[in-house]
Formats: sequence, structure tokens, C-alpha cells
Amino acid sequence: MFGFDRIKRVGKIVQVLSKYGFDELLSRSNIDRVIPDSVLSWNTYTKTLFEQDFNVRVRLAIEELGPTFIKLGQLLSNRPDIIPDELRLELEKLQDTIPAEKLQVEKLLEEAFKIDVYAHFSYIDPEPIAAASIAQVYRASLIDGTPVILKIKRPGIREVIRADISFIKDLIQFLEKKYEIIQKMNLYAIVSSFESSLMQELSFTNEANNIEKFRKNFQGNPNIYVPKIYRTYCSDGILCMEFIDGVKINDLDSLEKMGLYPKSIVQIGLDLYLEQVLVHGFFHADPHPGNMFVNAKGQIVFLDFGSMGLMIPYDRKLIEGMVINFLMNDAPGLIRNIKKLAVVHHIENERQLTRDVFEIFDLIEQNSLKDINIAVMLDKLNTVLQQNYILMPDFVYLLLRGVSILEGTGRQLDANLNIPNSIRPFAKKIAKERLSAEHLKEEIIEKAKLLKDIVSEVPTDLLSILDKVKNDKLLLKHKIVDFESLLLNLYRLGNKFLLSILAMTFGVGASILAHGRVGYLLWGMPILSWLGFLVSFVISTILLINVLKSK
Repeated sequence: MFGFDRIKRVGKIVQVLSKYGFDELLSRSNIDRVIPDSVLSWNTYTKTLFEQDFNVRVRLAIEELGPTFIKLGQLLSNRPDIIPDELRLELEKLQDTIPAEKLQVEKLLEEAFKIDVYAHFSYIDPEPIAAASIAQVYRASLIDGTPVILKIKRPGIREVIRADISFIKDLIQFLEKKYEIIQKMNLYAIVSSFESSLMQELSFTNEANNIEKFRKNFQGNPNIYVPKIYRTYCSDGILCMEFIDGVKINDLDSLEKMGLYPKSIVQIGLDLYLEQVLVHGFFHADPHPGNMFVNAKGQIVFLDFGSMGLMIPYDRKLIEGMVINFLMNDAPGLIRNIKKLAVVHHIENERQLTRDVFEIFDLIEQNSLKDINIAVMLDKLNTVLQQNYILMPDFVYLLLRGVSILEGTGRQLDANLNIPNSIRPFAKKIAKERLSAEHLKEEIIEKAKLLKDIVSEVPTDLLSILDKVKNDKLLLKHKIVDFESLLLNLYRLGNKFLLSILAMTFGVGASILAHGRVGYLLWGMPILSWLGFLVSFVISTILLINVLKSK
């Protein structure tokens, strides 16, 4: 979307922002200079919006702005470290559902795969069973009668999202220059990460690859079923996969009719999620009940693999260690792993942090799920992170969101569920594997490789540094905190020093002239001496006033 189309999209964004009362933001950005007045005009409906709460107006504006803003709002609703609670709770209400668009499914299939549609499909429902901002989902049957679903991307959605993200990034850069608090939030980095994630979600080829990887990870596990993918009918804009006949994981009535026990389903769901996180390092980022089904065999089926969390092996081991620390109530060990995992941390009082961690341990250990307010617990955890300036990698916030969603599902299925007791068997299994001879052997080999690299590389690096010192090519870079404030203080100090020199100069000069009795005399002393003493007195008074004010 370039040229006129992009201008139209920006105009639409500006119109919506103006409609919901964010004119101050627009005026500060000077964007109103290039947008017609008719776009920014109010109407009767707009005026009634000001009777609503500010946070509600933010949510309504985001919903009207479309998919990019909705998904960004959903992301920010999981970041209590940067979003106020009142706004965050309102953003949690964002719904990624919009009216269905009339799509010519048969024509899209023909153009994408160069096929005669009804030589491959016996039936395609013209009405979608689901419509979201990025795609619409249709039921269909292959020529052999196999039921499938077709997930079809909305035409032009990629261009709209690119234009939106470009606008958001420009806006954030502008705000960071105007407001220091925005700069400290590191919003630009968050949006850049969000852009990368959203671009992956837009690619159905990437989603198909995620499903295949997920299936490979759980190969042979009888408690989970991963839908089949029909690659022949998959492209970047179309995904064809097996239709799942099952019920939502929180549908208690249907589970009972199928002869399944909710408590066992909860335990299986927790074990599967722990395996995703601790074993594979590749986990579902949005495990809400609409994306978790149970089939007739009692197997859990995850759906919608567009958004997945990914951890490198090092991060996975740290999370693994933190779970074990958590179960053993090992606060010092947990804090050590938090430091290793954090992107940034500045812990001023480690003893207080240890006490706070023990309070969280005790809160969870002594209560069943029905007695724990997870929101309160996560709020306490967030407060601890903020107080110690601890910033975690993006996947940690995805993981916390996943755990929070699973907690809500668990509360519906088994209110007496005790989370530590439920995850303890799986964590013990992980701990046992970490103490196995094979794992210890791998650790020793890994440490030996690291030691070898250090021994071989450090002497070379030292020689390089010494060579630069010898040839006067060593460049030291440093940063002074509050440099502008320091410059101002130095400037003021220089002024005071200059005034002192001037006062002394005029005083000494006046004394010399007084002894020389040069020029016209007034009361036995030269007039120039009187002027010198007067100027010296005035400067000294000004200097004294400045010194007193600075105290």
C-alpha cells in the first residue's frame, strides 16, 4: 500500500483518533496540517463519547482501527510493567472479531493452486464459520469426503497492517522525543518485536510449519492430537487442515456426556503445556478454551498455531531451573536464574527481593486455586519486577499470559486444583533427568567446549588490546549519567568563578590607583578608584546572592 492508498489509511486512522477525542495528540504531532478539516470534524456521536471513561474510549478506538491495533492492544494488555492497570483491564476486553467479508472461495482456490476446484473438493460452504480480522474460516470436504477447514486470509490485509505499523512506529518515535517517560517504556522495541511476530502470523506457510513442528514434538504422546495439514492446498494466504470434531476444553456438560473427568483433563492440559515449555521450548502462545478442544478419545487438541512462543536452549534451561527453584522454595536460586534470564536488572536490595519471593511461595503453597486470586499474585510479581528494574525477554510475557489463561480454564474445571502439587511430578521428572549420567556428561562436554574457547580466544584478545595500546589506537567509550545536568552545573560554576575574578580584579585595581593618586581626587582618593571599588562591591554582592540561593 503506497501513495494515495497509504494516505487514505493514515487519514482513516486520524479520523478515528479524532472521533474518540484524541485531538491533542494529533495537534501536537502537527499532522492536522496535511489532513483536510473534514476528516477531523466532529459529529453528534463523537460528542457523546466524551461522557465515557478515557480507557473505554481507547478500547473503542482500537477496535475500530482494526487488526493491527487490536493485536497490539492485546499484546499490551499482557504487559503490566508498562501499562496502567485500569487501561490494561480494558484492553483485555478487545475482541478480534469483525463482520464476515464476502469472499469467492472457489475463485481464490483456483487462482492459488491452478486447479479445477470441484475435481478436488466435493463441498465448500459459502458462509464462514468464523471471521477474525486477519482471516475467515470455512468448512469443506475433499473429493474423498474427508472433512476439512479452509482458513483464508482477507485480501489486502498485509498492506493495511504494514501501513498501520509504519504509522505506529512514526508516532512512537515522535512521542519518545517529546516525553521522557515514553522513551523509558522502550515502546519502539516492543512494537518492532510485535511487527516481527505479526508478520509471521500473517504467513499461513509459517503456521503450517508450526503445526508440523508441534506434531513432531509430541509424536507418540497418546494424550494429544495434532490436526493434519493438507500441503497440496496450502499457501501463504490459504491453510487447509483437518476438521476437528470435539468440544471446548471448558464445556463441562459435553465432557460429562463423553464420560470424561474434568480433573484429569486439567492435569493432562497442564502436563502438555509444561512439556511444551520445559522440554521443547516451543509453546502455544494463546491457549484459551477456543483454541483447546477435547475429542471423543479424550485427547486434547490445540488449534490456531499462528502465534507461538520460542525459547533458545539456554533460556529453556533457565526456565526449567526456575520451576525447580519454585517447587523447592529456593528463593536465592530463583533470583540467580532471574538475573541470568533478565534483559536488564538493577536489584538494589536483594534481601527484600528474597523476602518478596518467599511471600509468593507461601501464598501459592498454602492455598488451593479457588482461594488464590491469580490477578493479585501476578500484580505482586509485577511490582517486584518493577521495584528491581527487571525487564524480561518477550517470550516470558507470552508464557505468563499462557499460564494466566490456563489458570482461568483450570478454575472452571477443578476449583480445588493446587498448582504446585499438580506440576510437582512433572518437575521432579525434569530434575531427575538433569541429574542423570547422560545429562551430566552433556553438561561437562558443553562446559569443556566453553573453557576451550576461553583458553584459545582470551590470549588473542589480550594481544589485540595490547597492540592497540602500543599504537595509540585504543578508544575508550563512556557515558556520563545526567550529562546535561552536569554541563549546567559546570556552566554555573564557571560563571561564579568568573565573577570572583572580576570582583578581585576591580578591587585590586582600585587599590593600586588609590595609592598612585592618579587623576581627579574625591575625598582624597581618585574617582577611578571609587568606581573600581563600587563595581567590585556590586559583583561581590551578586556572587554572594547566587551562592546563598544555591544552598
